[in-house]
Amino acid sequence: MKEAVRSFPEKSFASKQLRQHLHGFSLWKSAKVVFGFNSLPGEPDWMGRDLPPEKIFAYPRAGDDGMLEFLLASEFQVGALGIHEPTGSTMAPSPDLVLVPGLAFDITGARLGRGKGFYDRWLAANPTVHAVGICFKCQIVESLPCEAHDARVSAIVSEEGVLVL
Repeated sequence: MKEAVRSFPEKSFASKQLRQHLHGFSLWKSAKVVFGFNSLPGEPDWMGRDLPPEKIFAYPRAGDDGMLEFLLASEFQVGALGIHEPTGSTMAPSPDLVLVPGLAFDITGARLGRGKGFYDRWLAANPTVHAVGICFKCQIVESLPCEAHDARVSAIVSEEGVLVL
């Protein structure tokens, strides 16, 4: 999957299309508080240049306890896992929507993460929050191996559109 994403040639254009689909999605439109993420190189840029000012955005930081904490932030630093994490300490209000990165998603909502289980644990602890996978179309597959502790998303947004599960 890493090779499929690495060789995907139209990341910038696909990210723009993905943002259009995301911004037209009913869960996005109704959300007041969105938990997002800072994209790693090769991941879709769901943010673009400007985020809607009427929404509150929070970003994850890996806690010492192995759990993600989502913080309000305007500044970021590279954390221990190589991800840009918020530098502040202001906890975010409860989210209406959480955007979830992944190496791959399948058509049942199963997700292949990066192996540390941060999102699986956070989603298990917050089962009522709408979780939406963010990826390129080449990252959506028929089936992924899934264990009991693996959390699923309820929708996937790619440059091709929104897949509600």
